[in-house]
This record gives sequence, C-alpha cells and structure tokens, in this order.
Amino acid sequence: MANRTDPDADTVHGANPQFLVDRIVRVKIYNDAYWKEYCFGLTTESLIDEAAKLDYVAGTYGGRRRPSRFLCLFLKLLQIQPDEDVVLEYIKQPELKYLRALGCAYLRITARYLTVYQTLEPLFADYRKLRYRNMQGKMSMIRMDEFIDWLMREETICDVTMPQMPKREILEQTGQLDVYQSVLEDDLEDLEELERSLKEQAKEEAPAAEKAEASMTKEAEDGEGEKGEVEEKRREERRDDRRDDRRDRRDERERRDRRDGRDDDDRKERRERRDDEKKRKDRDDHRDREERREKKEKKDKKEKDEKKKKPKYANKADEERAAGHSKNDKDGLTVEESNEIRKRLGLKPLRFERHLFHATWGLEDRREGFQAFIEKRAAKWKDC
Repeated sequence: MANRTDPDADTVHGANPQFLVDRIVRVKIYNDAYWKEYCFGLTTESLIDEAAKLDYVAGTYGGRRRPSRFLCLFLKLLQIQPDEDVVLEYIKQPELKYLRALGCAYLRITARYLTVYQTLEPLFADYRKLRYRNMQGKMSMIRMDEFIDWLMREETICDVTMPQMPKREILEQTGQLDVYQSVLEDDLEDLEELERSLKEQAKEEAPAAEKAEASMTKEAEDGEGEKGEVEEKRREERRDDRRDDRRDRRDERERRDRRDGRDDDDRKERRERRDDEKKRKDRDDHRDREERREKKEKKDKKEKDEKKKKPKYANKADEERAAGHSKNDKDGLTVEESNEIRKRLGLKPLRFERHLFHATWGLEDRREGFQAFIEKRAAKWKDC
C-alpha cells in the first residue's frame, strides 16, 4: 500500500527503515493531507521537485503537533530508500539548500558513522541561512553549519531520534579517522602573522616615540613658570566668585524663610477656618437627621394608633357572628352547644333550627353577607 516500505529496501540498524521514526509521529504523517496528496508515488527524481518547494526545516509544530513537509519528505526517503550515491548527490549539489539539509538528515540516520563523519564535516564551511520552525510554531534563523552540528551532537532532530555514534576522539585514537583539520586554520595562521608584524613594527617605532615624549616634557617644564602666575590669578578670581555666590544664596535663603513663615501662618488660619466650617456642617447634618428620625417615629406611632382604633368588623352582625352567637341568643350559645346540652339532658336536638339555618344558604342576603365580609364593607340586606 501507499504507506508500506519498498519491498526491495534493506533493513537499517536491524529494523524497517520507517520504524526509525516513532510510531506516534509516523501515524500523524500518514494522516496528514500533504502526505496523501503530494507524497504518493514519489521517486528519487520527483522528490527533488518537492524538496525545492521547502521553505523551512521543522519536525512537528503547533498545538496539534502537525508534521511539517520536511518531516513528510524525510519519511518518504526512508520508505523508498534511495541509493547512497543519490543521497550524496543531494548533499553535494550547491543550489537547493533544503534538499541538502534533507539529504544530510537521511544520511545521518541510515549511514555508518565513518561515512557520516567524512561526508558531513566538510559542510561546516557552509554558512547559508535556513529557516527553522520550533515546536510552538515560531520561526527563527539558523545556519547550515549549525544544523550539521545538531545532527552530529543532538539525540533528537526534528522529532526523530538519531542513532548514537562514537566520539571522534575515539576514532582518531583507533586510527579509523585522521586528525580533524579545521576550515578556520588558514585564517588563524594569517591572524598570527598579522599580530607578529604589528609587534615588530611597535618595537621599531619605540625609540622615536621616546625622543618625542622627552622633547615635549622639556617644553612643558619651560612653560610652567609663565603659566603659574596666570593660573594663580585665575584661581583667586574663581574663589572670589564662589564667595559672592555663597553670600547671595544665603541672603536668598533668609528671604525665602521669612516668606515661608508668613505663608505658614496663612495656611494655618485657612486650615482652622476650614475645620470650623466642617464641624458646623456636621452639627447641622446631625440635627437634620434627628429631626427626620423624630418625624418618622411620630408618623409610625400615629399609624399604629389609627390601626388600633379602626373597627375589626364591618358591622355589629359580623361581630356577633364571629363571637359565635346572634342577637336572639340571649344565653350566648350556638346551635351545636344547645344540641350538646339537650343531648346530655336526654332531649332531642334542635333539628328544626338546624334545618332552618341550612335553608338560609339559598338566600340573597347570605351571599351578600359573605361578599361584604370578604370586601370588608357594610352589607346591604334585602330579605329582612
């Protein structure tokens, strides 16, 4: 399928080349739209066109850790596994710098350590600029030699774990590599020669400089006698000027102190007047609040008294009805109480009175009485 490694590809470090990229990163690349649209069916030749469109080096970036195009093409190289000669051509070509960076990263993870040292170390002389995108998505500027140094020293580059390599010192001691020759060695030799020539020139000019200094010292000693009197007069004038300045400052200070004394008295008097006005205003406010409080208390007391004086019932009949007896009940007993007494005495209950009472519920005056009670007004009787 599209995500499988080339069947003719060899294992790298004893594993499938694509497995050199962590599984989480690999799944993100497989699900990315750039991988599905542009990396499908790429070959060693067509990959150059896609690498020419790269404009930065990165691994995964952003909050969702989206894989960059550089990382997608790097996984594609692991999938198709080009020949080592093709990868070396990617690195040697001078025009496409991002293709060179891609080839260097692929060579670092797949080749043997001797090939890595011999191929990548000459690239320390490449100072072209590269755009690098960090994990937060921010862009920064690096150099090609800096990227090569990361490949040689760091464990993780662009979210890909690099295989370990022995140190160069060990390979030099075992004779597998020659002693490293820095590309800056010629410049250092030129700098040392320039320093030696400057030191020799300084030694040759030293006697002439000493003679010139001695002549200048003699001339200065001759002119010191004439300049001494002039300097003494100038110093005396400066002392007089400083004395006059001190006197003027002292007089000005005294005048300012007298003026400040008068100002202090005025400020004190204004402060006292302001405090008196504030106290008077506070007393007036307190008196007003007390008067308002007394008025409110009188008003509340008056309302309470009026409520007490107000009759509880709209008329006398309501009052008697609430008390449980009517005007005709001279003994003040209700029908139920009368029936209870009659029952104890062995007499029959007042059935006629009870039936009569129940019959009054159909009268207009009964409804008028209930409505008047609800509305708290005097009833308007019609049937009596």
